[in-house]
Amino acid sequence: MRPRHIPLLSIFILSLTLLSCSPQTDNLSIYEQEKVLMGTIMKIKAVAASDSEEKAEQAFEAAFDEIADLELELSEWQSDSPVSKVNRNAGQDRIEVTDAVIDVTEKALDIARVTNGAFDVTFKPVGRLWNVKERTSPPSADSIREALAQVDYTQIELDTLKKTLFLKKEEMEIGFGGIAKGYAAYRAGKILEQHGINNYIINAGGDLYVKGKKGDKRWTSGIKDPDAKQRKPLLAFSIVKPCGIATSGDYESYFIHEGTRYHHIIGLATGYPARGVKSVTVFSADPAKADAYATAFFILGYEKSLRIVKNDPSLAFILIDDRNTIYKSPNIGEFIEKF
Repeated sequence: MRPRHIPLLSIFILSLTLLSCSPQTDNLSIYEQEKVLMGTIMKIKAVAASDSEEKAEQAFEAAFDEIADLELELSEWQSDSPVSKVNRNAGQDRIEVTDAVIDVTEKALDIARVTNGAFDVTFKPVGRLWNVKERTSPPSADSIREALAQVDYTQIELDTLKKTLFLKKEEMEIGFGGIAKGYAAYRAGKILEQHGINNYIINAGGDLYVKGKKGDKRWTSGIKDPDAKQRKPLLAFSIVKPCGIATSGDYESYFIHEGTRYHHIIGLATGYPARGVKSVTVFSADPAKADAYATAFFILGYEKSLRIVKNDPSLAFILIDDRNTIYKSPNIGEFIEKF
């Protein structure tokens, strides 16, 4: 089906079924499409020559296929996935896993060590307990202690030579929900590049992977005001270099009990929702790192996050605390420019 020149508001509705095209200058067009994958809406927007509809369509199809394949490998909700098999065999058997599972596990373990467990892919028992979409009151202290007893990234045994993954304690579970979307966005971007598309934005359920420009202009984005009911940006910026951008906020999913808001970002040192921060946006050349560190930095707060960035300048962040003070890591200008 040939792309149609249609208003931008229509693109959101139609792009589930066709490759939409918005006219640009200099014989360039923006092609856009979205699909539901990994439990969220995955959107790809790319700049290519105006006569490259077929090329863009093939590139998008290949990129979405890559994400779909990764979902089958990385999802703990797919009963036949390697991750589900690892969880079912916790404390019993080593399970052979795919290269993608190995890659994501290695990244996750590195980040867990750097953050002293603030990011931990064995969080699932606690995450399931704090299902804030269904809860109306906090879980009991005893149930929190029981869940926390199953959380310990040091009990993950990864053998990269034999390609096996083992959870040493029974009832342990891993979940890649805090890193898999960023990883999938990176892999999808590489597929686009293999098809000759080097200027794009991949939106993985709100986490972005951005590369190149839209013609002679930079891609732009922004940070939502955590207290605003409308999705207006508190800070708008252009993106200086290829990077992943991920945000964690206490406004995304929560319930209120006796006047206290309980959100979904759980501090694993306590088993309760982290306090002191409203929003953290992390920038990294690796969107999987941006995805994972957004969670970790929300839990750790400004000072600890800043120490990590000083040791790893491939990361940068903008943090809004519970007093609405905005903090930026000193290297933020390497990734974005405010406008």
